[in-house]
Amino acid sequence: MFFSFSNAQSLIEWKKETKLDYINFKKKPTQTKTPQGYLDSKLGWQIAEMDGEIPQLKVFNRFDESNSWVSFKHEGILQEMQLQFDLSELYARKLRKDFKDLQAKKVMDKESYRSKFIFESNTFQKRLRKIAGVSLNQHGLYKLLNKQIQDSLVIYQSYKE
Repeated sequence: MFFSFSNAQSLIEWKKETKLDYINFKKKPTQTKTPQGYLDSKLGWQIAEMDGEIPQLKVFNRFDESNSWVSFKHEGILQEMQLQFDLSELYARKLRKDFKDLQAKKVMDKESYRSKFIFESNTFQKRLRKIAGVSLNQHGLYKLLNKQIQDSLVIYQSYKE
């Protein structure tokens, strides 16, 4: 995954105090009979390399408003989109930790960092597919998953930037 700044004005950086609202979903929705939505989450990284030095890295977790939509106002779908964005932040923090661990080991090879990014991105996508629709169909499970994600965000708090 690569990160693009082409439409930076519509990108929202994840912050604990920022909760998604219907106004954040700016793309014309696909019309459906049931509540649905799409959250365009941008999980990406930048690397700065200097000869003979350990690479410096930055991990991004942003939400693209201009490419995200909800079919209609429904509290469950808004919860679902927030859950996905929070999960994306959790994986961004895991990546920051992985990168710090590699830096502590003085790993210079850019491929090692790229492999970690691909692994965590793929794991994130698999988990995202598993939880799709949970807030709409299984509210009890949604509450449990949300608590797990929020607790994990606290555990990885030192990797929020």
